[in-house]
Amino acid sequence: MKSKWICLLMLILITASCKDNAVENKEQEQKEEVAEPTKEEKTKQSLAEFYKPKMNRDGDTLLSYIPQDSVKAFFTRYGKKNPETKIRMSTKYGDIDMELFRETPIYRASFIYLIKNGYFDETVVYRTVPGFIVQAGDSDNIITAEKRGSAGDYKLEPHFLPNVKHAYGTLSSAKQWEDNPEDLHNPFDFFISLRATDHLDGEHTIFGQVISGMDVAEKISKEKTDSAEWPLVDVYIKMSVVE
Repeated sequence: MKSKWICLLMLILITASCKDNAVENKEQEQKEEVAEPTKEEKTKQSLAEFYKPKMNRDGDTLLSYIPQDSVKAFFTRYGKKNPETKIRMSTKYGDIDMELFRETPIYRASFIYLIKNGYFDETVVYRTVPGFIVQAGDSDNIITAEKRGSAGDYKLEPHFLPNVKHAYGTLSSAKQWEDNPEDLHNPFDFFISLRATDHLDGEHTIFGQVISGMDVAEKISKEKTDSAEWPLVDVYIKMSVVE
């Protein structure tokens, strides 16, 4: 009888010990699960939070804030993760397909970024000159200005490619001509050339080429405009990444 109670007591102690071990193992696993992130992980988390898109009071998605001194680093990283080069500009007249140059990597990455983050939504062709250019990427809507502001209204350093000249179908970045000693370009505005324009060579960065749809660009260029060459009837654009 005595031996029976001894066996029962030992069984209880063994069971209790197993439970304690199970609890300790579970606690250890939980500690491992919430282990302190590495320096690299902290940096990635910090960057993700810093560049998280903002929203305005109406709930519209804006763009991530990109400090001017971080532009090159940001778009170098972004370009590696987003290697696409084919884009499409859709209008009421049809589509214009373009290919971005890999030789201007910051411009390519910036343009892809703006497209994927919806900057060009609600923007229009805001300047047309037959036989010269079709310029787009702006509007008189508040949301467009808010999107530029949310991104820090960043600018790009010029990047002129040797032996690449403005010609029929080239895609170039606009810029402010006055009070711009550093010759910084505006990534939000772009234009398609309708002819060779020597006076623009070495002044505006060419970062792409139309591969189909120049007939659409020609139709747009014939829109009636006001004295500022802005079409009287808005020609809205929709930008998308093809591949």
